[in-house]
Amino acid sequence: MSALRVIRDPDEVGYEGKASVVTIGAFDGIHRGHVKILKEVALLARGIEGVGVAVTFDPHPISVLRPEETPCLLTSPEEKAALVGETGVDDLLLVDFTPALASRSADWFLEEVLLGKLGMRRLVIGYDFRFGKSREGDAAYLERAGERLGFGVDIVPPLLFREHPISSTRVRTALARGEVDVAAEMLGRPYSMSGLVVRGEGRGQSLEFPTANLLPDSPRKMVPPDGVYAVVAAYGGMRGTGALYIGSKPTYGGGPRSIEVYIIDKAEAPEYGGALTIECVKRVRGEMTFESDAALKAQIAEDVGKIRVIMGISP
Repeated sequence: MSALRVIRDPDEVGYEGKASVVTIGAFDGIHRGHVKILKEVALLARGIEGVGVAVTFDPHPISVLRPEETPCLLTSPEEKAALVGETGVDDLLLVDFTPALASRSADWFLEEVLLGKLGMRRLVIGYDFRFGKSREGDAAYLERAGERLGFGVDIVPPLLFREHPISSTRVRTALARGEVDVAAEMLGRPYSMSGLVVRGEGRGQSLEFPTANLLPDSPRKMVPPDGVYAVVAAYGGMRGTGALYIGSKPTYGGGPRSIEVYIIDKAEAPEYGGALTIECVKRVRGEMTFESDAALKAQIAEDVGKIRVIMGISP
């Protein structure tokens, strides 16, 4: 599998007459439904010895069309690129979504970008896909356009989870409830947060449970609700089970929300300034307030014991 190319300008695709198979969407989260579509693109592109292209937008279109409804991101652009690359797609075209682009018709985007710049031969879309001004470019429109302009259209049916289509909205809803295990079933992998290790207040060290504080790569990244979670932490080429705390430390009077992880059974902790990725497995409990350091320390020990059971590691 060749490395994914990430392209910002359609003029730079450089296909030199090669045909392409294309899909378009926000693709936030790259959940199992998205993966199904992207793998179909890769398979069809190989069949015509062409290029598989995923076209997506940055920022999320809703942040431009309805700023008051801007969702937290499930994947940063960097995370999205890495996940798209795993599907076998050749190129990821990141289109700058602006008010000017939002005002363009479906005809313009189809003819100028997809056909004119990408040489599209087939378009693969989800069952509920729409694009263009006023979302005029639905499946029926695309099938008519395909007959007129000479490209094929493949409509991928929804992938169901608990009898309903998987969607980014459903993943966000699960995460907002702390149901990271449910979100993982829809994503096809644990929900993750990546960023840099930064200095905290050092209270974990004094409680004999030293933690690494995570500063997420993007301030728009969705963070699960406050509480304690069983996680896997990846850093410095290592992976280890961790106890993740998200919250504002109400025991100590509250403060800025922090994301910090105690690595279980690892002598070497993440280094300050180093990269850290946290994969969320299951929520253990919600936020709590304690009367003393001793009570908090006892609860952390209990949490760690529960996490050992969840993750199947020996006490």
